Amino acid sequence: MSLIFLILLIFNILIEPCKLKVNATELSYRKINERAEIDKVTKFVDPLIGTQNEGHVFPNPCLPYGVVKVGFDTDDIKDNHAGYTVNGSITGISHLHVSGTGGEPKYGVISQFPLTSTSLYTIPLHNYTSLRSFEHFEVGYSKFGLKRYNVTIELTAARRTGVHSSRYRGGSIYSVSPSQITGVGHYSGGWNEGSKYTVYFCSQFNKNASSFGTFWKSFINENATFLSSFDIPFDTPAIGAVLGFDFDSNMDESGYQACKSAQEEVPNFDFEKTRELAVNAWETELSKIRVDGGEVGSDLKTIFYSSLYRTMIIPSDRTGENSKWSSYDNEGKLVPNYDDLYTLWDTFRTTIPLFTLFQQSRVIDITRSLIDIYQHEGYMPDGRSGMSNGITQGGSNADMVVAEVFLKNLGDNNNAINWTLAYEALLKDAEHDPWERGIFEGRMFLPYYKLLGYIPFPTYKTLSYAYVPCSKTIEYSTNDWSIALVAKKLNKTDDYIKYHSRAKNWENLWYPNMTVKGAKGFILPRFINGSFDTSWNVFNTTGYTPYYEGSAWEYSLDILHDVKRLIYLAGGPQAFERRLDKTFKDKTYLTPYFYIGNEPDFFHPCLYHFIGKQWKSAKLIRDILKRKYGKEPGGIPGNDDSGAMGSWFVFHAMGIYPMAGQDIYLINSPHFSNVTIYLSPNATFTILAKNQSTENIYVQSVKINGVNWNKTWFRHQDIKNGGILEVEMGDEVSTTWGVINGVNGESVVPPSMSDY
Repeated sequence: MSLIFLILLIFNILIEPCKLKVNATELSYRKINERAEIDKVTKFVDPLIGTQNEGHVFPNPCLPYGVVKVGFDTDDIKDNHAGYTVNGSITGISHLHVSGTGGEPKYGVISQFPLTSTSLYTIPLHNYTSLRSFEHFEVGYSKFGLKRYNVTIELTAARRTGVHSSRYRGGSIYSVSPSQITGVGHYSGGWNEGSKYTVYFCSQFNKNASSFGTFWKSFINENATFLSSFDIPFDTPAIGAVLGFDFDSNMDESGYQACKSAQEEVPNFDFEKTRELAVNAWETELSKIRVDGGEVGSDLKTIFYSSLYRTMIIPSDRTGENSKWSSYDNEGKLVPNYDDLYTLWDTFRTTIPLFTLFQQSRVIDITRSLIDIYQHEGYMPDGRSGMSNGITQGGSNADMVVAEVFLKNLGDNNNAINWTLAYEALLKDAEHDPWERGIFEGRMFLPYYKLLGYIPFPTYKTLSYAYVPCSKTIEYSTNDWSIALVAKKLNKTDDYIKYHSRAKNWENLWYPNMTVKGAKGFILPRFINGSFDTSWNVFNTTGYTPYYEGSAWEYSLDILHDVKRLIYLAGGPQAFERRLDKTFKDKTYLTPYFYIGNEPDFFHPCLYHFIGKQWKSAKLIRDILKRKYGKEPGGIPGNDDSGAMGSWFVFHAMGIYPMAGQDIYLINSPHFSNVTIYLSPNATFTILAKNQSTENIYVQSVKINGVNWNKTWFRHQDIKNGGILEVEMGDEVSTTWGVINGVNGESVVPPSMSDY
């Protein structure tokens, strides 16, 4: 009996190389401070949360923002976006995955599979998959069994290297000098539909094989050292290599990993050391937010840290791995390069704002990467993966990221970001129609938006989902407001006036004469002649619609940058409150009124702030978190979307919420009595919730840095260098704090564009 390793390359379309090397490089970690073992937060992370209920979360080993995400793949094609599924047979182990995404799966290429067979010629190449006999997941480590072959596999990861340990329960492998397989795979596809990409791999074994060969279909060529897809029929589904290892009862296990420079990350094939370093890396990043004093006996900490963990699985830091170009800063260092921004449409609302608090150096690097991509490819990305810009779902949402980092003054101290070039990238999005790349970059149908003030609805309804003129018009308006704020801060007065004006374009789709369920006025599709499609069902979300993944009811509330104007058009505060009450009446929170499983609705529970009833937001948000988040594998409301669902939970559990693309945070209802956010090694932002409990959910009073604070919001500048937000909690709604015309008659609602 031999232990056999299959290395399987599935070829789709052959292309010019864009190297994604699964290699090793320098691995370095820094600690915030020394903490006792008992104080570690990684013990609260459950990687399986979000792997069911279409969460598509990657549960296997990786590092924060690591290139390699090593894990097994299954044949359950309905849900294997991250490789892992609850059901289905295991088809192999691969090193590249995404997490939480919808649409067509990406990666899962260069598959390796250990099995047992009497010889190379008895390998069941036509069907070698296996059910799992067990599985186990921790931070930086996973372990599972192949039931068919009685083989146990353990996985861990470094930044660019995956380490496998495979054991046969009756013997082991002779320990001799290593052997290896190298190769290349060319691929295309995945949801973002970006350019084709190439993966170079090198698989190294710490024991010599007793037999080897190459294969395609069911044909094995023993002792062959080379096989190219160009030498066999084009329609061949797979080619690969196979190695056989003899067993000896005196030996114990084998490990294999990416080779050559992998010795730098995984010296001497040290599985346990690699696993330890992976856990330490996660501990360092997760410990940048410390929470204490949640509900006694609850699973709040587990849900919190598991959510925070998921925000850092992707994007992937590919700095030093970009074969398309190399950029260097003024100090001669490589400019950061990030991939698997999948997508900014999902993450600009909560994930990126969360990074501006606890991952400031990281978000600066991501911003530098966006600008560098613009400089070399002409546009900043939205759905970038496989080292290629992909589908833009809505607006040019890299604008929101750049604007927010700029408005929060991040990176100013070390001049890390070239703001002149950044502003140039913003204007490119705002002024140039990417006709040559269609849906993949910039803003589609920009000439209509600039000329008419909206994107018109076609008289024929057979276009692809990428058209969505209503939601794109809204998002372009929001993008323009963020650009206007940047222009204002740069003293570019003419640009500020221009983009301030264009940020009103969403109003051109507001039809005031439609009343549905007591709500008056809706964003409706409008034809090029100026007339509205008044027959549109405001709850329709199926088929081709002018709204991306949402209904007219939902998008008619999604005016992030000018809620004050929205309230006026909707009939005033009282009418708007009734509209909101109707929106959140169904406590499933998965309806055409409000769908918490999708990003355009993320901001809507906070809309009560803008009518002076923050307490309604607080009560609603607590109910959503209780009903829609849990510690189970299905414990998130749909696709995790690159950690977007996780970051939404994290913000609300801490008791604050960001206004994306701006420098504003709203104050809600903290779930912990003490939250400490490490903004930098020298600055912390602390949220103290006094008398916080399950019953005491309403804010009674607030202080920021010792100063009484009646507003329901604050700016990043208020806590930029560190600070303390003190919140007094109670079981009844306050009649003084956060109320319009409350203490000293002060207006407390968050600012809108109409206030400028």
